[in-house]
Amino acid sequence: MKRIPLTCYCILFWATFAQAELTVVGDSPDDLTRSYFHVTGAQRSDRAQPDRAVHADLSAFTDEAWILPVRSSLLSPGPIAPRTLNMPGLHPFFLVGGDPQSLTWLRQRAAGLREMGAAGLAVEVADNEALLQIRAAAPGLTILPVNGNEIATRLQIEHYPILITATALEQ
Repeated sequence: MKRIPLTCYCILFWATFAQAELTVVGDSPDDLTRSYFHVTGAQRSDRAQPDRAVHADLSAFTDEAWILPVRSSLLSPGPIAPRTLNMPGLHPFFLVGGDPQSLTWLRQRAAGLREMGAAGLAVEVADNEALLQIRAAAPGLTILPVNGNEIATRLQIEHYPILITATALEQ
C-alpha cells in the first residue's frame, strides 16, 4: 500500500472549505441585468399571426463587406432536375447568385418566396454592390452571403437558382 503524504491530506481537507459562494443576480427590479432583458420600442401583440411569415433582416446588424467575395466552387448557374425530398421540419430556403439567371428567377418568384417565408443564401457574390443588386431583386426577403459548397455536397446539387423545401428541390 502506498503512503499518501501529509500534504495531500491537507489539500483535500482544505478543498472542502474553498468552494465559491453563489451570487444571485436579478433579485431586484433595479438591477444591472434589467437593461439586457428589456426590449426598447417593441410592441407586444397577444394575437398571433400564423398566416404571415416573419423575416429577420440580419443585414441591418452586421457589416457583410468582410465576407465578400463569396464563391462556391461546386455550384454554378444552370438548370436543375426537380426531385422530391423527405426532410420534415426544414424551413424553405433558396440559393441564388449575382448572375442574370438568378436575378430574373428572384424577380419572378419573390412574392411566392415571401409568402412561404423562405430565406435566401447568395452563394456567388462578387462584392457589396452585387449583394445589393441581389437583394433589390427580391425586396423584403432575407438574403445572406454564404459559401454553398457544403449544401451542394449534402443535397447533391450542382446548379442554382434553386428552392429547397422539406419536400422538394425545384427551380
